[in-house]
Amino acid sequence: MSRPHVLVAEDDRVVSLLLSRSLETAGVDVTAVYDGVEAYEAGKNGDFDLAVLDQVMPGLLGAEVLHRWNREGVDIPVIVVSGLTDDDDVIKLLDMGAVDFVRKPFNVREVLARVKLQLRSKL
Repeated sequence: MSRPHVLVAEDDRVVSLLLSRSLETAGVDVTAVYDGVEAYEAGKNGDFDLAVLDQVMPGLLGAEVLHRWNREGVDIPVIVVSGLTDDDDVIKLLDMGAVDFVRKPFNVREVLARVKLQLRSKL
């Protein structure tokens, strides 16, 4: 069985590195990108089992990336991470198809557990 492949789209490079290293240690291959345009392109052109997508990134917001993927038939489960505090924003992202939402600041172990839950059939 091949290792699952996760797209990490996070503009904060420290957070991205922390998430990426934690996922790699857990047996996941990671592609990291740092803005919404890169996230959109990578998801459209890549073969990912899951995306961890920041909501607020340069270029395109996470919601815009998710909307474009949905419109184009890109089928990647998405966990959104964000400092958004408005419940309506969270509900909107979940209604758009995100499989989960984690508020920043977050515990990396919690994000890892949520990723493992989504990838349970592949790990």
